[in-house]
Amino acid sequence: MTTQVNTTQAAAASSAPLLRYYGGKILENPKFVSLYAGDFWSTRQGASQQTKLDRCSAVVPAGDHSTVWAEYGVSPGEFKGSARIPLNNGRQLVNERDVKAMVANAIKQSGVSAPDGETVYTVFLPPKVALTDGYADSRDGLGGYHGSYRDEKTGKKVYYAAIAYTDKTNGVHFTSNSLDNISITASHEWTEAVTDPDVNAGKLGWYNKRFGEIGDIPINLGYPLSQLWGRVDGCAVQKEWSNALGEAVLTE
Repeated sequence: MTTQVNTTQAAAASSAPLLRYYGGKILENPKFVSLYAGDFWSTRQGASQQTKLDRCSAVVPAGDHSTVWAEYGVSPGEFKGSARIPLNNGRQLVNERDVKAMVANAIKQSGVSAPDGETVYTVFLPPKVALTDGYADSRDGLGGYHGSYRDEKTGKKVYYAAIAYTDKTNGVHFTSNSLDNISITASHEWTEAVTDPDVNAGKLGWYNKRFGEIGDIPINLGYPLSQLWGRVDGCAVQKEWSNALGEAVLTE
């Protein structure tokens, strides 16, 4: 689809924040693997929710819609499947080191796709387990994050995202529906993972030094959370920042 920018949109875009490319890697042909941590996902409720999240893991990156990704040199993505992975019983807080360890173990033991420098491994946490990035945690408004590390054996970068299970005490509440909140947060992290994958290593891709990454800009501009998302093929998805339009958009 061709996007036409009218004069009103162009004027708005000229005064709006812009993402700048800082020379870091972009995931031009991304792939996605979903990892479901803990016993919850083997329950009837968890398995049903996993099925829905798996569907959205395929729809959001590669559905029959034009995403904002193309503006930043990223092609539609491909869902490469999912796996259930263990989480220590009684674990109440998961940090970034834990997330990296879960991803590394899943790659070794769970038969998921091997790292190829373009794959994002997304860890979905179960209910009542908080997520921390070392500064904030999901009990205080953190929904998820993404990052990278280098595999010691292959030398390849491994890209990952971690998503808190949003309930009354966890995560970011875009809506009153936990599964929608999880899907919205995942779409936020996937879009940032493909446009700025090495942010935690200080090697910026597309970034705005005042307002942050592509999904952060509309949040930091003060958009009401209820107006920051919509549905694509039935999946709840966050609107992401378009340089061309100077606003947050669901699709282009």
